[in-house]
Amino acid sequence: MEDARLTIVQYAGDFREASERLRDGGPETYRGQRYTVGYVEGLASRLASVTTVTGFTEEAYAETLPSGAKAIGAGFRDRFDGRRMAALVKESAPNLLILRSPIRPVLLWAALNRVRTLVLLADSFDRSSLKSRLSQYLLSGFLRLPNVDWVANHGLRAAEQLVSAGVPARKVLPWDYPALDSPHGRPAKTQAGSAGRLLYVGLMTEAKGVDDLIEAVALLKAQGRAVHLDLIGRPDDGRLAQLIAARDLGAEVTQVGLVSNAEIVGRMRQADVVVVPSRHEYSEGIPLTIYEAYCSRTPLVVSDHPMFLGNVVDGESGLVFQAGRRDGLASSIARLLDDPPLYARISAASASAWERLQIPLKWDRLIDDWLENSPESRARLASHSLARTSVAARPA
Repeated sequence: MEDARLTIVQYAGDFREASERLRDGGPETYRGQRYTVGYVEGLASRLASVTTVTGFTEEAYAETLPSGAKAIGAGFRDRFDGRRMAALVKESAPNLLILRSPIRPVLLWAALNRVRTLVLLADSFDRSSLKSRLSQYLLSGFLRLPNVDWVANHGLRAAEQLVSAGVPARKVLPWDYPALDSPHGRPAKTQAGSAGRLLYVGLMTEAKGVDDLIEAVALLKAQGRAVHLDLIGRPDDGRLAQLIAARDLGAEVTQVGLVSNAEIVGRMRQADVVVVPSRHEYSEGIPLTIYEAYCSRTPLVVSDHPMFLGNVVDGESGLVFQAGRRDGLASSIARLLDDPPLYARISAASASAWERLQIPLKWDRLIDDWLENSPESRARLASHSLARTSVAARPA
């Protein structure tokens, strides 16, 4: 691949910062980060050039890393600029493009310049309004163009949603990270502890349902229940601290901050309930938190976000509440804490639930086969497309 010039475009997630942190022995901030960063940097020795372009970074920069990979940061802080991203991509002069987010000006540039493109997502799409459905229809037009070889999404539900939005099933691939952990080395739990320890891991935003979870803790406290919530993730601007203080939950809610991803499953194991309260407007793929909770064998309470349905079965592999309903969330938590047989049954089912989530096509193998672009590699990828799976082949 001596003439292959690959540019990888992502909305956020500073590649230079991650590379430096991991190179210095720092922790992963999400499952698979060392694996993905190491893979991309390893491509620098196989291809003529490898460049990552990231939108939201602390500053604008262009730097060649020790691996030989080039990292470009657009320096966006408050507003994303798709046209600027397209200009940065053009400057990198790629003949191969991987898009980690469906940025339309970049898709248009790639189409006009006939650049082979792999769209590699970990997202869902809100279809609740006419405006959002129209937006997805227009996006699917770009994704159907001949220069876009494949459109991949993290998890089966997210991949199926692409087909519903109009992307041909023959082009859609569900993918996953390699399984770095599993539930099989941990025994199932039999009941919750008396402390009622709740755990949330993720972004501290209203769309992720954190406010709903804090309000649910306030409801549980008002009922006289002993519960304690740990919030793990990058601290916000103080908004949540104000909410916690306003609800007099200083003793019940702890803002832990960022924690190494290597610690997450262990912390989940110590908790009594793991909560994933995302609202429908949040663009989920399948949260790694669900994988990790299954590995820990600690029961889940999740919202009815479209991407969770089927991945968490109500009353079997977790409890499901209506997104945004704080009373429903509080009731689901209380139900788990109060019902040892239910708690034990859900914990025991976590191993089979984890098995059902496993997807054979892994991130690195997907990219390797796409880069190879031989009849054999194209056939391997096609065998994983939704047109070939038993889930349901839809019209392409």
